[in-house]
Amino acid sequence: MQKHFVLTPDAQIWPRVQNIKVGGAADAIYLIAGDLGTLSGQGLDWINGYTWLERFYTVYDTANKRIGFAHTPFTNATTNYNL
Repeated sequence: MQKHFVLTPDAQIWPRVQNIKVGGAADAIYLIAGDLGTLSGQGLDWINGYTWLERFYTVYDTANKRIGFAHTPFTNATTNYNL
């Protein structure tokens, strides 16, 4: 079964309330996505990181080489504050 998991626009930027803590400007917008330096299909294409883990439950079943995702109360949040 194929299911799509989509990040809202605010889920794709670093939480602005955390900017100063990482050495950024308080009013700046920092993206959470960046170029991994390889062509698509040539290895690692994407990493689900900080904002993904805030917005989706993730279960790793290493014994069976599976991964599962589920929505959280914050999946479709339209803010990017610390959730």
